[in-house]
Amino acid sequence: MSEKMSDEFKNKLEAYENGELQGEELAEFERELEKLEQYQEHLDERKSPPTIPINEKKQIKILKRSKWKARFQTALTALGIFILVMIVSSILSAVYYSWGEPDRADVIAKVIDYTLTVTEPYGDSGGTSTNVKPFFRVEMERDLRKRVGHETMKVGELKVNFLFSLMSFPERNYIGNVSQNQPIFTYPGFESGMSEWDRLEKLPEGTVVSAYVSFNKMESTDEVFHLLGEKDLDISWFAVDTGDNDEESSMDGGVIFDPIGFPSTPIWHEDDMELDSREEKKGFLFGKIIMEGHSSPSYQEGDSEMLHKQFLKTLRFLEKNEKMANKLYQGRKLDLENKLHYLEKNGIKHYGVVVTGPTKEILKLKNEKEISTIEVDEVGFWNWEK
Repeated sequence: MSEKMSDEFKNKLEAYENGELQGEELAEFERELEKLEQYQEHLDERKSPPTIPINEKKQIKILKRSKWKARFQTALTALGIFILVMIVSSILSAVYYSWGEPDRADVIAKVIDYTLTVTEPYGDSGGTSTNVKPFFRVEMERDLRKRVGHETMKVGELKVNFLFSLMSFPERNYIGNVSQNQPIFTYPGFESGMSEWDRLEKLPEGTVVSAYVSFNKMESTDEVFHLLGEKDLDISWFAVDTGDNDEESSMDGGVIFDPIGFPSTPIWHEDDMELDSREEKKGFLFGKIIMEGHSSPSYQEGDSEMLHKQFLKTLRFLEKNEKMANKLYQGRKLDLENKLHYLEKNGIKHYGVVVTGPTKEILKLKNEKEISTIEVDEVGFWNWEK
């Protein structure tokens, strides 16, 4: 295009933009613009992709690096917020479970300990540990143990999780060579036909056993001590008649699967403990540190009055926390109000006990007219030292 035509085109373009072209002249210029537009599109299609100048490549690289840096900073910020939330929630959880006197965590642990003590013959062996977690959760754990002879062995673990004070269903995991069939008691007046005297006779000398012993009639605690107290064996646990066994036993042929009772030593509570020593020390900055030593009250073996008193005290404590205790009682209802009413009215009697000791010594119980049946729970190697 010549310089003259170029100047003329510019003038027309300026007049077009200013709206000064009219009629045929306007139409002709628009056709010319359309041709130029088509020509430009044709040129654009034939052009190869333009090479990116080196400075533009650097800009893209910087842009990518900035994006990753921003992402990294966002991730760090999110991680920081998460850690902060965890710390704050952990502190709030600790405050929640340590609130009160006694604190919530201690009450929960005691419910677990006391429920196992009165519903499982070996439940008094061991204690519950507390692990407070963020978001108002706490995990309670304890070993499940059995006493065979003079040895207490771990047979499993119990784990219970809480959200606030809402209790999940307890998890029991058993380990090792543990009896798969839970031994049972037989209610007086019924014949279970399941006695295992023959099994005891076949066990070799130099072994110890734990066994469930059932009586022909209800026996008082003093009568049980009189019957078994002088023999070379230990009473581990007393099964207690709570007034609801008669009906249930009739339905199950006299078999009691879920007994309630107490160990051969008192179930002590925190308010039973006696202060032995107290020492105050100055704190690091302010205040003072108080160190106290406590011990349980003295107990004379065979003191049935003390055993009964602490057993009833434990049932009253569990009555206040019965929803949790019921879950630990295999999900069954303890109905402690009625049990306490029965025991306070009729006294404490026993249809059976759990004993442990040398196999041949326990086999001698077969000659006792007060004893109806026996079921062997666990067998162990000799560990009986007088």
